[in-house]
Formats: sequence, C-alpha cells, structure tokens
Amino acid sequence: MAGTVSSLGIGSSVLTADVIDKLKANDTANMITPIDNKITSQAQKKSALDLLSSLLSSFKANASTLSDDTLYQKRSVSGNTDAVSVTALSGSDIQSFSISNTVLAKKSILESGSFLSETATVSSGSGTMSVSVDGSSYDINYTSTTSLLDLKESINTVAGTKVTASILQTGANEYHLVLTSKETGASQNISISDSVGGTLNNELKTYDVSTNPTGTQSIQTASDASFKYNGITITRASNSVDDLIVGVTINLLQDGGSTNIGIAQNTTAISDEIKNLATSYNTLIKQLDDMTLTDLANGKVGIFNGDNTIKAIKREVTKMMTSVDSNGQSLAQYGIGLTEAGVMTFTQSEFDAKMSADPTGLEAFFSGSTNASGEYTEGVFGNLDALLNSYTDSTGLMSTLIDASKKETKSLNTERERSTALLTARYDTMTARFAMYDSIISKLNNQFSSLQQQISAMINADG
Repeated sequence: MAGTVSSLGIGSSVLTADVIDKLKANDTANMITPIDNKITSQAQKKSALDLLSSLLSSFKANASTLSDDTLYQKRSVSGNTDAVSVTALSGSDIQSFSISNTVLAKKSILESGSFLSETATVSSGSGTMSVSVDGSSYDINYTSTTSLLDLKESINTVAGTKVTASILQTGANEYHLVLTSKETGASQNISISDSVGGTLNNELKTYDVSTNPTGTQSIQTASDASFKYNGITITRASNSVDDLIVGVTINLLQDGGSTNIGIAQNTTAISDEIKNLATSYNTLIKQLDDMTLTDLANGKVGIFNGDNTIKAIKREVTKMMTSVDSNGQSLAQYGIGLTEAGVMTFTQSEFDAKMSADPTGLEAFFSGSTNASGEYTEGVFGNLDALLNSYTDSTGLMSTLIDASKKETKSLNTERERSTALLTARYDTMTARFAMYDSIISKLNNQFSSLQQQISAMINADG
C-alpha cells in the first residue's frame, strides 16, 4: 500500500496522497479528536477524584480521633524532675501527690581480686562453685585448666537469668571477675561458695590485699528503693514502681529527690487534634472550591463545574460543622468556627475556658454520652465521622464516582479503537480506488496523447 500511496497522482495529478492525507486528517479531527478530548477529561477527573478521596480520608481520620472517647482519657503529668519521673496511663485518676526522700534500689556487685590475664587459671584443682542469688543456687563446675574467661562464660550460661559475669581490666596485667545481679532489691545479693574440699575457695574466698589478692569482695550491696508518698514511707525492690497507684508508674532516678506531681486531663492532645482537623478541613474545602469553580468572566472553571454531586459534599460537611444540637450547643462555643470566607479557625482561649469549666460536657458534645436510662447520644464528631464514612467507605460515594470514571474511560478507549479501525479501513479502500482511478486516467491520457500525435502527423502530411 505504501508504494501505491507514493505513486498516486502520476496519472491524474489530482488523486494524490496529499489529498488522502488531508481528507483523513479532517475525518480524524471529527471522529478521533473528540474522543481523545473526552479521555483526557476523564483522566483529569479521575486524578481529581483520587485527590478528593484522599483529602476526605484525612479529614475523616481527624474526626474519628475526636469522636473516640480514649482521646479524652489521656493524661498529662506535671512536676517531673531529674530525680523523679512519673507516667500515667489513659483513664488513670486525676490527682496530685508528693514524692520525697528518694533512695534508689541497687544491684549486688561482687569483684574478684586481680588475675594476670583473662586466660589465667582460677584454681589448682577441680570442684563445683555455687552462685546464690534471690533464693536460688547455681552450680558451676571447674578444673585446674579453667581460665578466668572460661569461668565467666560458665557463670553466664548457668546463672545468666539472675547474674551477669564480666571481666574488667583495671590496668596492665590486672583482670577482675565481676558479678552483677540482673535485678535490684535486697533479695538480689550475690554470694559464692565452693564444694567441700574444693580448691577454688583458696583463690576466690574473702579478699585480702596481703593474704588473698585474688579473693572476692562486695563492691555494692543490693538494696530496696524507698521514698515517701504523701509522707508515707514506701519500699520496693525496683526503681520503677507501678503497683502503688493504678495506671501510674513512678520512676526513681536519683537519691534525695523531692517533687509534687500533678496528673490531669491532657487537654493539649485534644486541642492538637482540633488543629489537625482545621487544617484538613481547610485543605479539603479549598480543593472543593477550585474543583467546582465557575468564573466565566475570567474564563476559569473547575473540573467539576456544574457537578451537583461534588458541590453537595461541601454543602453537607459545612452544614455539619455549623450545626446546633438539641441542647443548643455548637462547635463555635468551643472556639471552632468558620470565617465569612469559609475558613475554619480555632481559638485556643475559648476552648481552654470551656474545657476548664465543664470537661465532661465537652467530652459528651464532642464524643457522645450515655444517659441514666442507657440511651446513647452521638457526639458532633461521631456524626461527622459517619457522614465522611458515607463518602470514603469501600461502597461509598467516592468509590462509586471513581469506578464510574474508570468505566467511562474504558468505554471511550473501546470507542476510539473502533473508530480508528473504521477510519483505517475507509482510507485503505479509498487509497486502492484512487490508485485504480489514477491508472485509468493515466491510460486515457496516454491514448489521448497518441491520438493527438497521429492527428498532428496527418495534418503535417497534408501540408
């Protein structure tokens, strides 16, 4: 066909490939270009719907958090110092108390005297060494070839759940075996002994700088923690006390600590979530305004200009944010309002005043409440969450619109393929016919030229 197209017009000088190209370009503009424009428009709508769906999901996440009563159970702690640190779980009682006279719980630490190296043997014979801690005893066998390193590893293998053995090099040719209890508390004191007749007693018995330089001495005695809670003396084996007050952990960090602790509702967590909500709302509304814009005077229209379904999203969300409940309450009373331009604002001072005056009422309005009869009333953010869920759910509005856009794009692509095939077939046929007509015209031109030559010859002969 390429050869045919390139030779068109030789006979007629009229039925040329250029004529076919122009005709095909005109048909393409009428049949294919409108479909391409629709495909491009659908791609833009699909992209806009994806963005809108994402923004609605973010806004819903903020509303869901504010509707969850666990947010209002969060606690903040004041009074923490370098010596005392307190944490409080959600739902723990709001309260205050004093902590003073802190004494830290300690671990038991034993240190042997000095050995020349890690590989130095610890005994001249065989036996069994016992390590006792927290009511349990652990036996470690040794021989005359057992080195300091071997002994350390054996202790960690046998008694590692209660004791940590390590080797400390304090100077040149000075290596010490150090035993440290895993836990603090008076019950964690470590003691070592040897089997009857065992030779290790001679090397690791009570340290004496003159008579037994390799002997063992206590560096630190295990002891309980103690402190005063509201003036009452409390003792515990650990420096982390989580069984004195339900939901509260007191961490002792230094000796001699003293502080006053306050546990209160974490209002900062709530106000931070409201700020996040305002940011999500304003971003969503700005996009909705741009997508549904109609500004014919300046030639600006949004991708969903005239689409009442998309416009309804803004209308319903804004209505929810400005609604008044049966008790006459609205978000504006809590410092959450809309400007004339539709921008959501948050006034911290108004929120703080409401929170301070009636925290229970604020939680009920935001998150919902159950009355004495067991009847539950949904909060404003629970209602907002439900509305947004109708948009973002897998069977919700956005999913429906996105699926419809995908189907329309698929249909347009099918239509384009069909129209392209039809156009190709039409011009393949036209090209073949042009070639045939051009051949006929060429033959006629040749015949006419031959006849003209004969006539000219006859005229010249008669002259």
